[in-house]
Amino acid sequence: MRVIRFQEYGGSDRLEMGEMPRPGPGAGQVLARVRSAGVNPVDWKVREGRMGGRARLPQVAGQDFAGTVEEPGAGANFRRGEAVFGFAEGAYAEFALAQADAIARMPQGLSFETAAALPTPGLTALQMVNEAARAGSGPTVLIHGAGGAVGSLAVQLAVRRGARVYATALGDDIGYVASLGAAKVMDGTTQRFEDVVGEVEAVLDLVGGEVQARSYRVLAPGGVLVSSVGIGDPDAAARHGVRAIAFFLQRSAKDLAAIAALAAGGQLRVRLGRLLPFEQAREAQDLVQRGEVHGKVVLRVA
Repeated sequence: MRVIRFQEYGGSDRLEMGEMPRPGPGAGQVLARVRSAGVNPVDWKVREGRMGGRARLPQVAGQDFAGTVEEPGAGANFRRGEAVFGFAEGAYAEFALAQADAIARMPQGLSFETAAALPTPGLTALQMVNEAARAGSGPTVLIHGAGGAVGSLAVQLAVRRGARVYATALGDDIGYVASLGAAKVMDGTTQRFEDVVGEVEAVLDLVGGEVQARSYRVLAPGGVLVSSVGIGDPDAAARHGVRAIAFFLQRSAKDLAAIAALAAGGQLRVRLGRLLPFEQAREAQDLVQRGEVHGKVVLRVA
């Protein structure tokens, strides 16, 4: 089978097309025939060796996919030919192994490209919004980086929960985010959000840095900041009388099914930016790393 892999850490020039034997599924696994693979920032960060404990090389790139079940392993409650999507170990491949509890069936009306765009961004958005709600946040939320794949989904999910959503975005993304139901969208380069929003009960931070540091000033007492990029100052929350949560995605078949149902039902807009052939994986990762695409980058594998 054809795969996109890297044999040493570094730039996108380390990605190469190669051949590997098709694996067989173990207990609780599914071998999937990959139709489309989503391209995420974590993909190039793994390629550059930025994600901590380095894996054994060579490594097949990618983790988000949509395709069909080629062979279910023992105990995996899937049938050959079923359309599925979710997380695999090495999704930039014609076939990929996935844990059965990290994938879900695709509902009718969802394309392979859209499904492949959902796993990491969709679960990150859903779980961050849920985290804010569990932390006792109220109906007013500020979302930073709302024009991206995660942020645009988070805006919609928060609005669905009845929140009044403020958002920061850049340039051409501002109008798009406003169309998703945000009450106010601010240009992150020209407007200071703290001069506009007043107090909010929750901040979803997809940006970090000084944007995160300034966000504590707009949180109401007892509010919560949930960040997908880490907490820069571990003492800042206590100084401001709020809470800060470093978010880590949990792979969940239940959450995958929930997010896919919303997308298939037209209740969640998934913004596809570029659809590229499998052979252009280098270009795809470069586009994501440089932030040059409005919407999700997806590889068409088959």
